[in-house]
Amino acid sequence: MKARLAVILAVVVIGVGIIGTQIGFVSPALAGDGLAAATAVTILPGGTDEGTDEAKFVGNKKCKMCHKKEYESWLETKKAKTFDPLKPGQASEAKQKHNLDPAKDYTKDEGCLACHATGYGKPGGYFNPDPNDEKAVKNAKKLEGVGCESCHGPGGEYTKLHKEIKKSKRTYKDEEMYAAGLKKIEEATCVRCHNDKSPTYQPFDYEKQKEEGLHEVLPLKQREEE
Repeated sequence: MKARLAVILAVVVIGVGIIGTQIGFVSPALAGDGLAAATAVTILPGGTDEGTDEAKFVGNKKCKMCHKKEYESWLETKKAKTFDPLKPGQASEAKQKHNLDPAKDYTKDEGCLACHATGYGKPGGYFNPDPNDEKAVKNAKKLEGVGCESCHGPGGEYTKLHKEIKKSKRTYKDEEMYAAGLKKIEEATCVRCHNDKSPTYQPFDYEKQKEEGLHEVLPLKQREEE
């Protein structure tokens, strides 16, 4: 039974991948393209991602509670605005350049949302709200764009640890946070979206790009230096 289920899942994944390639994922080019900040998608909406599915996405405002300056500087980055190009009439010139329909609403496209919204299809992550449900629309809006957890991983567990560390005033090491689900910022984290599966792809230089378009990085007071 398990073997049959595995085969079925494999066929579904391959099929979705083929369809996604054919329709083209809407993703922003890296520089000067007018589409914003992250590029294509290789992870499938709702799929597993480095074993983090059990952790719940909690939203940027949770991060803001302790990282206000980082949050405010993030608001000014392209990453915070990656949802906007999915809307009809936005980034028209860049869309035409890559044979995408400027008049189309891509905000419901699963292939796009995997990289243009935070945690799409995962617990606590972005979802397509009922436009008549004001509360749902408001909650979904908080997860638009490449948010904190897009890069740092879903915070359902490590934010609890962060709260305990802050309250106890003890120090901690990075490994403790990683064990609670915090992701390392490394090339593998970025290329989940910055890859050649997108029609807007441009070669991605991690060493160069990791220094550009980021939020302000401040020293962490209770963190033990390596």
